[in-house]
Amino acid sequence: MLGACKAVGEIDLATAPAFNLELHETIDAADEALVSVDCSALTFVDLAGYHVLVNATEYAARRGHTLVVRNLSPTCARLIGLYDWDHELHIEPLPY
Repeated sequence: MLGACKAVGEIDLATAPAFNLELHETIDAADEALVSVDCSALTFVDLAGYHVLVNATEYAARRGHTLVVRNLSPTCARLIGLYDWDHELHIEPLPY
């Protein structure tokens, strides 16, 4: 199974637990070393969502995978940038 997960809508305190579970299931089912999170449909992410991504990054690494966050909108990229001071996430650069 390809290692890919799609973030849709908002990842906040209310939705973070379900998204965390989805990410862990995607990582566990992945056959490839690279697991990606497609954020093209993500409209908002708060600190709880950021922590889910960091946790999933660490979870993936413990299982021999690399988690990559892709297709962030400029707004979500700015929000993640505010939280990710230590560059804990692998974020694919924006094409523009």
